[in-house]
Amino acid sequence: MSALVQETGPSPAAAALADVLSGIAAAPLTEAAAAATVMRLLHALGVGLVSTRLAPYAVSMRSVAAESGASTVLASSRPLSEGAAAFVNAVALHSSLQEDCGPGGYRGGSHPGVYVIPAALAAAESAGASGDRFLRGVAVGYEAASRMGASMPAGLVRRKFRPVGVVGPFGAAAAAAAIFDGRASVLRRAIGFAANLAAGTGQGFVPGTMEPYFHAGFAARNGVLAARLAAEGAPSAPEALDGPHGFFAVYAGEPGLYEALSAPAGQLAIEHLGSKKYACCLQNQETLELAGELRHRLGDTAVRRAVLERPGTSANGTASPGVGSPPPYRTMLQRQMSARYTAAAALLGRDVGSPLYFQADDPEVARLADEIELRTAAGDEIVLTAELGHGQAVIRGRRADILFPTLAETADHFLRRAGTVLGPARAALARERLGSLASLASVQELTHALRG
Repeated sequence: MSALVQETGPSPAAAALADVLSGIAAAPLTEAAAAATVMRLLHALGVGLVSTRLAPYAVSMRSVAAESGASTVLASSRPLSEGAAAFVNAVALHSSLQEDCGPGGYRGGSHPGVYVIPAALAAAESAGASGDRFLRGVAVGYEAASRMGASMPAGLVRRKFRPVGVVGPFGAAAAAAAIFDGRASVLRRAIGFAANLAAGTGQGFVPGTMEPYFHAGFAARNGVLAARLAAEGAPSAPEALDGPHGFFAVYAGEPGLYEALSAPAGQLAIEHLGSKKYACCLQNQETLELAGELRHRLGDTAVRRAVLERPGTSANGTASPGVGSPPPYRTMLQRQMSARYTAAAALLGRDVGSPLYFQADDPEVARLADEIELRTAAGDEIVLTAELGHGQAVIRGRRADILFPTLAETADHFLRRAGTVLGPARAALARERLGSLASLASVQELTHALRG
């Protein structure tokens, strides 16, 4: 293995990031970081289990059915190869659009749990890793995604690469490499391979096709492969990030914001992310909370039409593909992304907290969505004005706190979601093992509880 590694002059950018990540992999997580990691796992795996009832999961399972192995697939009694399992599980975690989330765009790694957790789970199971080693690997993956996301310059944003597709392989590769072999040299090589595997456009959001769901699967699977190559000693270009033909030169056409890769931080990236309450785009979350409050106030009063004004920010704007699109909304993804459709569903009291709701068209919601006028707000508040049979009803404000539930609330959500797929007893067992991960001798004590 060592004979393969013949590199000299390591890249300042990739090596600096790898040094930070190897330090996290080697040290015990703080109590706060460990709790945050468990919270991310509870949310992601609960959502992922519910989402095994969605079409993308079924399609992804069929597509890799020939790749038998020993790695756990959520809600399935049939294990697959580690790469195939990472792919399917990542698709499940992403296809509900109910993931964890940063502040939007590349910052925070977009939705890191959808690719970091499946890659880490597959790597930990293959390696026979302990629960503590798995936890550290997840934390490393989130850190890599956050720092790579923060390093993205304006040129890359202008080229419209999708954050999950571009950042995802770095987060997944770092998580898996930290579990296989957490040395800085291995992490640095894994980052180099990930630079060759990043890809993804947002065009699928426009017609509502499945590519966006699969971006997480590609990232998780490719990340595990990158980590395997690095752990086996395969060399990657020392200047994979900052070379004249490296990642930033090719993807952005300009240097990255390299200081973000190793800047000191008061806490790990995994400690400050939120989680979506509703099964739709991040930019629709606060609107749905306000629409639900307005619906509660109106009771059975019919809403004839509405005007929705939203500030043009990363958290509430309508610039992301599909968010501001006009009707009709023919696919699940179009309905989940649409500011109009999701607002109409919340105004009519639909269960927008469940991804299963968005699978089929709702004619009554579709009719109201046609009657919603979408505007950019002059201020920083969301304003929703409902036109009634007699008069108007208005609600305005912000509800950013809905993205930050407590650990207890997240655990309750996990039990409810997982229980619908695994049954109450098995869901409770999985919940207990997630809570005690740091003391588990093998992560397989958890994965066995997640199988069908």
